[in-house]
Order: sequence, then structure tokens, then C-alpha cells
Amino acid sequence: MGARRQTTAILVAATLLLLTACGGGSDEKGTSKPPRTAVSSVKIDGDRSAPVNKLAIKAIADLQDYWTAEFPKLYGSKYKPVKGGLYASTEQSTKGPECANSYSDVQGNAFYCKLDDSVAWDAQDLLPSLQKKYGDFVIPVVLAHEWGHAMQQRAGFFDANKLTVSSELQADCFAGAWSAHAAKAKIFKVTAGDLDTALAGILDLRDNPGTEATDASAHGSGFDRVSAFQDGFDSGPTKCKTYHDGDPVVLELPFSTQEDADRGGDAPYDEIVNKVPYDIEDFFSQLYPGISGGKAWKPLTDFKPYDPANPPTCNGESTAGFSLFYCVPEDYIGFDNVDTMPEIYRQGGDYAVATLLTTQWGLATLARLGDTSDEKTATLKSDCFAGGYTASVILHNRAKTSSYSISPGDLDEGIKALLVFRGDGDAERQGAGYGRVEAFRQGVIDGANSCLDLKAKK
Repeated sequence: MGARRQTTAILVAATLLLLTACGGGSDEKGTSKPPRTAVSSVKIDGDRSAPVNKLAIKAIADLQDYWTAEFPKLYGSKYKPVKGGLYASTEQSTKGPECANSYSDVQGNAFYCKLDDSVAWDAQDLLPSLQKKYGDFVIPVVLAHEWGHAMQQRAGFFDANKLTVSSELQADCFAGAWSAHAAKAKIFKVTAGDLDTALAGILDLRDNPGTEATDASAHGSGFDRVSAFQDGFDSGPTKCKTYHDGDPVVLELPFSTQEDADRGGDAPYDEIVNKVPYDIEDFFSQLYPGISGGKAWKPLTDFKPYDPANPPTCNGESTAGFSLFYCVPEDYIGFDNVDTMPEIYRQGGDYAVATLLTTQWGLATLARLGDTSDEKTATLKSDCFAGGYTASVILHNRAKTSSYSISPGDLDEGIKALLVFRGDGDAERQGAGYGRVEAFRQGVIDGANSCLDLKAKK
């Protein structure tokens, strides 16, 4: 970022933030019925007993069945199974796809090779590291993405569309569509936490901030990739078929200044917590009259960064144990300025901090409106408001009062904040990260005026 429901009677959405990625993972024993293609019939070149390869084989068996059913519906022709080989590559591999001469050509990657209609993945480094960090279900998601490329080859997508980023986003969308099927059919046991960690994995496989959409290696920002996955998960492969060069629009954000580029788009921590709150306040002061029937915004009474060794009180009660909260009776926002927020800044970047702070202004807005939503719905509305604030900064539609700009990577940091930085019980009280990210995206795309219509799914 650069410059140019109540849990107690007094705290709204108080959050005890944990600074670790969510754990979890799918349990292969959770299958309610075996896939029509027997797992034993899936032949790979590699160690079938390796944990990541077991997951890959199980996913591939169902991917073949899924696309046998779905491809004719989408494209009017019979699905042809991938025939060129399945390569679980390691340093000991003696065979590989035509696109690779050795393991070093596969290392750190997974890909579909058009030359021989094969799929290869790094079974030594990449997939084990992804599994360790993001759980079991990220492995099937990776394979589903590569199968998406195989579908594109069969559908002639590469002939009609020249931008690499277009094919990558459609493959993400196809991966989302299959993932929804796999969860519903119980091919894998997919909990809300598994889905959140898989999304976090997609987020980490994004382009470097500042990559242009026309770059031959562009895969899309984290925001773009997560958006595409959610398109498929929510709407199915028919939605994915509509993807082509230029649609969906890739959010290509340049660095605003050389200084911003030199520091990787991250403003100093002190600037974020000391200055950005005034910009957030300005945003809500301009938004509020339009959503309240013309009422003027009442500025927050206070904004309190504090040392957790000496936390403030709220209506005479201690806030010890909370790291970020909105105090209703005293109308102030408080946050741990010694441990939690600095660590979020280090792990998630400046806009992770800005996004979490903005959600608390969202809660203050709902309180001013007399909104009586349950906590999950209030959380979604506040996350959407954070997306609306983000859109305002992107569009510079407060040019007379705001000099801030969004840096490349900021949208990804905002999503990461909602997915990863969760406390004990947060997902149960506030809802899964998947829905929070959707709400944030809605705010970015449709603006803050759309947020009050949100309602948490039962």
C-alpha cells in the first residue's frame, strides 16, 4: 500500500488471532463409495506408496470419471482420457514427459504437457511441501488444475486464446468445479478448514507482485486465482467455459512509485497503523450517508493500539486475551500493537493489517445502522466493507481526501488476512474463510453499497 455479532455484551467480533496457517487435511477413509475408475487402474511412473502420490492417484481416478461425464455436456464431444503418461517425478526418475529432459525440469512444478498429452508433478519437493503447509486436499486441487489444461487442449482453447493467464485462470476455475464435486460426492472428506487451506495454497502459487497479464509466464495474482477457483466451485464448469482472453478481467495493478516498488509494495508498519485509520475513517464518512438514508457519519470515539500486558477496558470489563476488537459501548477499536499486528505485518504484509482494521470499522458501521445480524452475517458484511474500501483506493474515487494507492500484491494480502489469521473458535463463530473471501471479493467488485444484502448461509 502506498501514499499518493457480539461475543459478549461489549465486544463485537473480538478476535484472538493465531499466527499460523490453518492445519487439517482430507482423510482418504472418508470416501462414501469407491470411484467408478478403480484407483488400482491408474498407472503412474513413480512410487505409488508415497503419500502425495496416493492422493494424486485417487484424484486422477475421479478426474477421469468427472470429465467423462462433464466434457460432452460442455463441448459436445466425447472425453478422451489423458494417454501420454502420468509422471510422479523425483531425482530417481528415469522416465518423464516430452516437455522435460530430467527431474530438474519438473522440480518445483506440476504441469500438463501438450506434446505428449501427459501430466507430471514434482513428487519429491513441491507436493510434499504443499501437503505439509496446506493439508492433503491441496494435492487433488493441483492435479485438478493440470487436468483443466488437458481439457483445454481437447476443447481447442489454446488455439483461440493466446494469453497464458487466461488458460491458467480457466484451469483454476475447472479445479474449483471438480473440487465442489469431490466434496459433495465425498471422494475426499473436505471440511471447511480443508477448503480454506487449499485456497491459501492457491494464494501462495500466485504471480510475483507487479507481473503483467501479458507475461508469457503469468498465472494471475492470488486474487485472480482464488476468484477463478470460487467461480468454478460455486457455479460449476459451465461458468469456466465462458473464460477467454480478456474475460474475466485480470486485476493488473502497477506500482505507484519507484519507492513502492523498491519496498515490494509494503509501507512501513508504523505508517499503516498510524495513518491508514484516518483514510478508513474518511471512506466510511463518505459511504455512510448513502446507506443510512442521509445520516451523517459519527466519527469513532477512539482508536487504541495497546500493549497486551496492559490492555484497555471496555465498559469496565477487561479485554485481556483479545487482539482486535470493536468496543460497542465506548465506540472504539482496539488492537494488540506489540505482538499480534506486527507479526501479521511480517507474515502477511501491510494490507493484511489494513484489511483486518477495516473490518472493525465495518462492525462499527453496522452498529450505527442498528443492524441486528447474527455474528456470521455481520462478519461477512464487514469483510465486504473491507473490499469496498479496497475498491475505493483502487479507483481513487476520494481524490480530494485520500492519497493512498493499492500496490501489486495488496489484494492477495487482504485475502490472506481473512483466510489465515484466525483465532481459536473464529471459524465456528464467524464462518469459514471461504465465505469471508467471497464477501471481500464482492466488496471489491460490486462496491460497499452491495454489502448490506449479504446473509450467511445456514
